[in-house]
Amino acid sequence: MPKGIKRKIDKAYKRVTAEISDNASRGVYAAGISSEGYAGGYRDCLNDIMLLLNGIKPKRRDYWDDI
Repeated sequence: MPKGIKRKIDKAYKRVTAEISDNASRGVYAAGISSEGYAGGYRDCLNDIMLLLNGIKPKRRDYWDDI
């Protein structure tokens, strides 16, 4: 595994979370859907990768059931 990969993923996770938070602060409707777009999906992906790197199988529908 490349050196520092978890640290780099953590930094990216914090950046995307900050973007979602910024979008959410723009109003009532923005707050409701701020994590539903690209940034929210990307954050979910980073979350799944971190779980896998820590030996935990993500629980996303049935995507990881037979792996």
